[in-house]
Amino acid sequence: MAEGQAPGLRERKKERTRAQIIETAIDLFLKNGYERTTLDEVLGAVEISRRTFFRYFESKEDLLIAWMDQLIEVACEAIRARPPGEPPLVAIHNAIRNTLRWFHEGNLPRFVAAQQLVAKTPAVRARQSERLGHCAEAIRAPLAARMSLDPQRDLAPRVLASCAIAIMNSTIEAWLARGATEDLLELVDEAFRALAREHERP
Repeated sequence: MAEGQAPGLRERKKERTRAQIIETAIDLFLKNGYERTTLDEVLGAVEISRRTFFRYFESKEDLLIAWMDQLIEVACEAIRARPPGEPPLVAIHNAIRNTLRWFHEGNLPRFVAAQQLVAKTPAVRARQSERLGHCAEAIRAPLAARMSLDPQRDLAPRVLASCAIAIMNSTIEAWLARGATEDLLELVDEAFRALAREHERP
């Protein structure tokens, strides 16, 4: 029994360590500024080595956008959970809504502060754009599966996945630009209404 439980315990310990690194780093970034905070200062605060750090992250930039890894998982699961009979665009709309509901229920003030740091840091913005591309690739597979299409060869799941991520990113950016006080899910609906209007134009 103990042998069967060991991997689960190890995984939970790894997740706790990863979360501790992220939380400590963001605290330091918010207190001292992203550029002024060195990776060695983060490692010293968490009491881990560079070798250990690079088991969890590829770079210092990843610490500010680590939330996107969980966002990708939530988005994929939200698409899989949609009823089979829903039209693809409706399914995407509802899946993105559910994904951002999860996001909206998190620590919003902390996220807003972290994203303000991202906006001021070109290297992190570039890394975040790269991760958004990975997100589009990740959700393409569950989209293609519900459409009975090939995720690599067929165009429709590629286009829908790219649109979904663009809408999600644009919604978050607009929400932040408006002071992060509006209803985030209503902004999602507004974005999809805009897309539908353009689609219906002759």
